[in-house]
Amino acid sequence: MRYILEGSVRKSGNRIRISAQLIDARDGTHLWAERYDRAIDDIFAIQDEITLVLATEMQVKLTEGEQARLRYTTTTNVEAWTYWAQGLSHFRQSMSKEKMHAARLCWEKALALDPTSAALNGMLSSAHWLDARFGWWDDRETALAKARMYAHRALELDPENADAFTASSIALTMTGQYDEAVAHARRAVELAPGSADAAHFASFVLASAGYAKEAVGESKRAMALNPNYPPYYLGNLGYALRLAGQVEEAITAFKAYDAQVPGSGFGLTDLVILYQQSGQLDEAKQTAERFLSARPDFTITSWVKTQTMRDAAHLEADVNALRSAGLPLS
Repeated sequence: MRYILEGSVRKSGNRIRISAQLIDARDGTHLWAERYDRAIDDIFAIQDEITLVLATEMQVKLTEGEQARLRYTTTTNVEAWTYWAQGLSHFRQSMSKEKMHAARLCWEKALALDPTSAALNGMLSSAHWLDARFGWWDDRETALAKARMYAHRALELDPENADAFTASSIALTMTGQYDEAVAHARRAVELAPGSADAAHFASFVLASAGYAKEAVGESKRAMALNPNYPPYYLGNLGYALRLAGQVEEAITAFKAYDAQVPGSGFGLTDLVILYQQSGQLDEAKQTAERFLSARPDFTITSWVKTQTMRDAAHLEADVNALRSAGLPLS
C-alpha cells in the first residue's frame, strides 16, 4: 500500500469537525492535511460533501494536479463522481479502443445518475469524437453526431463550462469548422486557466487549425499544470512542434512518447515524417520498419482518415514522406 488516508471525527453540540491527512506509507511523509467544520443539519449531505472533497484533494496530490479542484463540481452525486473518476483513469492510460470503451461505459453510468452535469456530457462527447477519429465502434458520421449532441447538450446545461467548450472545439475540428473550433478552444482556456486538459486539447485544436506556435505554448503550459501528465500529452506537444517547424524538439517529444508506451507505435508515424523531411533517411526507414512491426495492418490511406490538419498541402507532404520511407499506401 503506497498511500494511507487517516482521519478523525469530533462532535460538539450541533457541529462536527473532521480532520484528514494523506500519508506516504513508504517514509511517513505527510502529503496533505485539512480540517473541516460543519453544522450537522444534514449528516448525509455533509458525508457526501467531505467524500468528494477528500477524493478531489487526493487527485490533486497523486494524479491530476490543480485541475482536479476545478472538477470538484463535475457532479455532486458521489456514485456518479466515482464512475467519472474511474472513467478518467481509463482515459489517462492510452489512446486505445479498449481503454476508451471502458472510459465511455463509466461516463455513461455517471451521466445516468446525474444527467444535468455539463462536464459529464462533455467527457462523453470526447469519447465519441475519438471514436469518430479512429473508427472504433460506430461509423464516422454516427460517432460525430453523438459527439456533437453531447457537446451541444453540455453547452446548453452550462454555457460557462470549460469541459463543454473543449468538447465542442474538438467536435468542430473533426467537421472542419476550424475558426469556430479555435474560438471554443480559447474560450475553454479562458474559463479554466488552471486546467491542464483544457490547455492540452486547445493545443490540438490550434495546431490542426494552423496556429502551431500558439499550440506549442498551450501544450507546454498543460504539462506545467499537470506534471503527472499522461503519455499522450507528449504526442500532442510533438504534433504542435512538428507543425511549427521545430524539428529537433518535435523528435525529442515523439521519442519520449514512444518510450512511455513501448510497442504501441504511438508517435512513430510522426517520427518517420520528421526524419524523412529533414533528410535523415536511414532513421526514417528504420523507424518505418519498427512501426510496421508494431502495426502490421497500417496503411497511409487509413492514417489520412485520422488526420485533422487544415493545411491540405502540408498533409500531402506528410503523405509523400510516409510513402518515401516505405510505408504502404493501402
